[in-house]
Amino acid sequence: MNELRFAARQLVKHPGFTLVAVLTLALGIGASTAIYSVVNTVLLNSIPGPAPARLREIVEPGESGVSAEVLAALRAKGDVFTDSAWFHDLILRTKTDDLNDVVRGELVSPNFFSFLHVRPMLGRTFAKDEAVPVNASGIPERDTVIVLNYAWWQSRFAGDAGVIGKTTELSGHRFTIIGVMPAEFQYPRGWFLSFWVPAENPRPTLDWARSPQFGLIVSLNPGIDGQPAQAMLDTVAQRFVHDHTADLPTAGAGSRQNLQRLRLELRSLRDRLADSWRADDLPRTLYGLLGAIGFVLLIVCLNLGNLMLVRTERRRQELAVRSALGASRIRLARQLVTETVLLASLGGGVGLIMTVWFRKLFLLLLPPNLPRFRPVEIDRQALVFTLLVCAIIGVAYGLALAWQASRTRINEALKQGGAGVSFGRNRFRRALVVMEVALSLVLLAGAGLMIQSVVRLLRTNVGFDPDNLVYLNLWLPSKYSDSRGGPGAHQLRNALLAHLQERFTALPGVKAVGIFGGDLGGWKIQLDARAEPVDVVGIGCGVGRSDCFRAMHIPLRAGRYLDERDGGPTGGAVIINEAMARLCWPNENALGRKFHPADSPEASLYQVVGIVADTRPYRYTQGVAASFYRPYFRAEFGGATPSLMFVVRAESNPRPLIPAFLRELKAAEPDMIHPRVMVARTLLDDSTQAQRTFMVYLVGFAGIGLLLSALGVYGVLAYSVARRTREIGIRLAVGGQRRDVLGLVLWEGARLVGVGAALGLLGAFWLLQLVKHWVFEATRTTSVEEGPVSQLLKYQLFQGGSADLPVWSGAVLLLLAVALLACYLPARRATQIDPMEALRCE
Repeated sequence: MNELRFAARQLVKHPGFTLVAVLTLALGIGASTAIYSVVNTVLLNSIPGPAPARLREIVEPGESGVSAEVLAALRAKGDVFTDSAWFHDLILRTKTDDLNDVVRGELVSPNFFSFLHVRPMLGRTFAKDEAVPVNASGIPERDTVIVLNYAWWQSRFAGDAGVIGKTTELSGHRFTIIGVMPAEFQYPRGWFLSFWVPAENPRPTLDWARSPQFGLIVSLNPGIDGQPAQAMLDTVAQRFVHDHTADLPTAGAGSRQNLQRLRLELRSLRDRLADSWRADDLPRTLYGLLGAIGFVLLIVCLNLGNLMLVRTERRRQELAVRSALGASRIRLARQLVTETVLLASLGGGVGLIMTVWFRKLFLLLLPPNLPRFRPVEIDRQALVFTLLVCAIIGVAYGLALAWQASRTRINEALKQGGAGVSFGRNRFRRALVVMEVALSLVLLAGAGLMIQSVVRLLRTNVGFDPDNLVYLNLWLPSKYSDSRGGPGAHQLRNALLAHLQERFTALPGVKAVGIFGGDLGGWKIQLDARAEPVDVVGIGCGVGRSDCFRAMHIPLRAGRYLDERDGGPTGGAVIINEAMARLCWPNENALGRKFHPADSPEASLYQVVGIVADTRPYRYTQGVAASFYRPYFRAEFGGATPSLMFVVRAESNPRPLIPAFLRELKAAEPDMIHPRVMVARTLLDDSTQAQRTFMVYLVGFAGIGLLLSALGVYGVLAYSVARRTREIGIRLAVGGQRRDVLGLVLWEGARLVGVGAALGLLGAFWLLQLVKHWVFEATRTTSVEEGPVSQLLKYQLFQGGSADLPVWSGAVLLLLAVALLACYLPARRATQIDPMEALRCE
């Protein structure tokens, strides 16, 4: 206790040192604890409950779930699973601004929330007797209860806390609101879902041609790992195929084939979540930031070590006196360790306060559309992490200072003349500064490369002019569907689209209107020169006054645009993009070439009459598929709600025109579903949020590292000048020039900075190769689509080349400029030393 009180008096006695040390340590600990909390909550321990490692999701390979028949068979396996829950997509209709709208939710088993160990923010969750039957269209057959997603509760009900017990009408049924889930619970569809509805177990339909889409989550019995459970699934699948093959109708060849291919896959629920996160590159982004903040924490520790060493040297006489009066080395070491642990504890306490602020910043990295279970909070593991960092820093520096103090010679320390210290000593402290400079250069180079990459990204040619352009994604009522509306749906749909095109064009401020729609999906086409079919995408497009290429200003590379005379029911003229030209006819002229669907007769023949530029309509990093375009009025529109897109170019900002578009839609078709309206420029800019956020954080970390390194250089040189005041005074008294003193101090600082910069360049190049291997190997060996940050890194790593030289040069020059400024200040102070004052003690 005496050591603790003495340590506290020492810190209070030197408030400047204490404040700088505590804030420096708090900055590093606060930022590192915050990003660790995000990584721990989102990636490492993302699922709540007592045994999250036993949770598994069962799917058919390549599908999003299992069929109703398989679901029923699996839920009965009580010898392997302790419990299970299921979910299924549910789309209901509602009214918004006099237009029909669709809201997406989930049909779930009544135990869905209790199985996942999540609680509502308001109200309650489902009881077993509240499940309702579902009809063949997947819609509840009667009124029931509903639990709201937080975002939908905010948008539709304005966050009304009294919403519990009220009803809302969806698709002709009244749903009683019994609960609201917290904002962080967004499983299984992320922010795209709006509600959950309890349903009875799905009824088997024996329609094996349907895509299995029932999500099934199970909890393995204790003591059963994944391999026995997977073996059980294989047995269930084989038995299931054997029992149901005879039930299939003779005409259902496709259904029989789907059943005979039945396989079941058992996957960790955490891995399934990770697949969603990888699509947005979240793990790579968070781990990259964790590594960057680790660099900052190292710089903080090195800077703190410098401060501690400087302060201990200033206390050499005090320690010598205490030792001369009988204090043992163990007693002095215990005192120094107590002081450093107390200082580290103060820094950790302030760091935890800063963690709350940093956590809010890092939350901006989390895409809102990802499925999540838990809030990002500073949990026990984060607290343990902070305490561990504080303990390591406090004990390690305390022992290092005690070791340094034990080497002090009492007689020399007690001499007044012992204050002089040459530049050749204190190599350890100078080594710390060199390491700070090296780490700062690594961060600066990384931030510079990221800035250059984002600039290149924003200059990407998207293939069209996005300014003053708006997309209107429409979902037509089922009567316009070729598969649902009967033989007259084709003419009815074409008439509606032509009518809408005329109404939109007549609006003031509209320059051009184009249409994309129909046939959007994969095609296998047969070329004359190839034996194997080629995978491409077929898209319907407007022609003439509804020409989408002219509306979007998509350049025509060769040939001509389409007109109303082109196309036919079994073939006709088409336009292809450059990607299809490269894929199908590399190094050849694609104009005039012909192809036909691989599964259609030669009569379904298409001929290329034009080639347009590749486009990226939604994001800069969007991949370009090999595509061909034919008139939309010749295309097919399937599904219950056929979808298409109007592209409208305005004379200026298109946002004021959006209400007019909605009015025209309502006037043309009263049953129209509310469209999704997107401004092209805003859509492209928003697609770079992950890259820009990552860049801002890296720049911030690099700035912090650069500032701390400059403070380290300044501290070392300032202390050296202060210790050499007598020596410098003698130099000046015997005729030395002040510029020589200035050069002496600057040269000493420049050596430190130069060595640090050289080591930093080597470290940065080595780290670049490591990241190149990390990014390339990870994306080469996985089937998950690359996220935005990995796409950016791959582009930078493999496309940068000699263009990166200005970045490396700029990082080095910036570091040198800041570091030399830090050297100049103590050097200038050295030239202003008065020889008489410096030698007065003599």
